[in-house]
Amino acid sequence: MFSYARTTDIPIIMSLILEFLHEHALSIDFAMFILIGLVQVIVYPVFREIPTDRFAEWHPRYCNLIGWFVLPLMIAQLLDTTSSCFFLGDDLSSAKLILVIIAWLVTFFISAPCHRRLIREGKNVQVVERLIRTNLWRTVAWTGALIISYIQY
Repeated sequence: MFSYARTTDIPIIMSLILEFLHEHALSIDFAMFILIGLVQVIVYPVFREIPTDRFAEWHPRYCNLIGWFVLPLMIAQLLDTTSSCFFLGDDLSSAKLILVIIAWLVTFFISAPCHRRLIREGKNVQVVERLIRTNLWRTVAWTGALIISYIQY
């Protein structure tokens, strides 16, 4: 029969989760690199092509669906990178954490507000161009994180 984890099991479970994430860090970082690359090169530029009358329907749907792919990867990457800084404490881990934090900051303080504005107001060419331009910062940050992950591998 299934039983709930005891309080004493939590450190063991957390340790197993962090070990799993650390063993798969290169895969997680590669997935983020591919995802942000697709967004930079294909998805955001396509925003320009979507007719204004269809944008209001399409964009919120995109935002809801992309979250199912992006958020688990971002959380896994942050957990692994933070724990690597704590347990390894080397310069590469710290540099990777800085890049991941930059990507998170741009995501939540620049990209997400742009998306909320597009949902609220509909298609706005200036906001779309800002998304494309500022997404380059995330692309560079997550590319750097992948490079560091490869070196650490």
